[in-house]
Amino acid sequence: MTTTLTPGSPSSPDSPAGPATGDAPAAATSGGHRAGSRGALWRRFLVRRGAGAAVNVVLLVVLTFFIVQLIPGDPATAIAGENATLEQVELVRERLGLDEPLPVQLGRYVGGVVQGDFGDSFRYGLPALHIVTTALPYTLSIAAAAVLLVLLVGTTAGIVVGIATRGDRNRWLDRVFNVVTGFMQAIPAYLQATLLVLVFAVWLAVLPPAYTLAYGPVESAVLPVLALSIGGVSSVARIVRRETAVAQEMDFMRTVRGWRLPAGRAYAKHLLPNLLTTTLTLSGIILTSMLGSALIVETVFAWPGLGSTVIQAIAVDKDYPVIQAAVFVIGTVSILITLLIDVVLGLVDPRTLGGSHD
Repeated sequence: MTTTLTPGSPSSPDSPAGPATGDAPAAATSGGHRAGSRGALWRRFLVRRGAGAAVNVVLLVVLTFFIVQLIPGDPATAIAGENATLEQVELVRERLGLDEPLPVQLGRYVGGVVQGDFGDSFRYGLPALHIVTTALPYTLSIAAAAVLLVLLVGTTAGIVVGIATRGDRNRWLDRVFNVVTGFMQAIPAYLQATLLVLVFAVWLAVLPPAYTLAYGPVESAVLPVLALSIGGVSSVARIVRRETAVAQEMDFMRTVRGWRLPAGRAYAKHLLPNLLTTTLTLSGIILTSMLGSALIVETVFAWPGLGSTVIQAIAVDKDYPVIQAAVFVIGTVSILITLLIDVVLGLVDPRTLGGSHD
């Protein structure tokens, strides 16, 4: 948690920030040293984070190769068909390169990935990366909308309940909040999706149960976004509520209350910035986890994103190139999101540059 009021901070709400300066050249020299130190800190931070991301990408490439070996079933048989003869299956296996030793397949796969080539889809004959990147925007759109909803609703609810229950006030509200959010957290995303379809598509008939052009992309996206965000809203609200309760008992908030500022101004100017670190960290974790949950939710709502593509590739086609490309793209997006969040956290709270929040 970041505190905006520190020993160097203003002693009143309207006093200028920053300590007084007596010797201008000395202050300039000190400021230059601080700028140099901050620059060195950023360089080490970026090198450390960049190296970590590069290692993760390399591990991801190896993982995506071996993970398809664990999928039950023979892709050559799936492509040749159930009625194919043994000779026909072997011809397909040879055409796909599956008859080669595993190290040879690994070398060919790594060489292709380095060039941005995951091979052609066993089923469709198109480049696997093209199939994945065509479906990716659909997945990212509902995941991003769900994260936005989670941060807006979850953060607001957590702050409001945290303020309303300060000092054991409104204990009934605290109990209701814990019961409701705990219950919503306990329901798996796929079950929430099923319940949403039952209520809004079957009983109320106000939203489509699956993606359809008849309703338009926005109406079709409402239920998938809700299914993805309900658990996240509950998690964020509980964490922000706890952080709000802790922040209100810290010295800087006692000082702010002593200024007798309007409550809205005091909370917006001094409490909310101190919750940014927690909120930003949560947003990265939530978005990466939502990319995984989206694969299941998309299947329930027939959303034309990566979920339907991956499930089809795993369960029906044994389409190794598409599976490998999809897992690699999702993993790489998650790594980049984590890296971006770390950089933003470094800008908001420079203490994280030293690795204290690792």
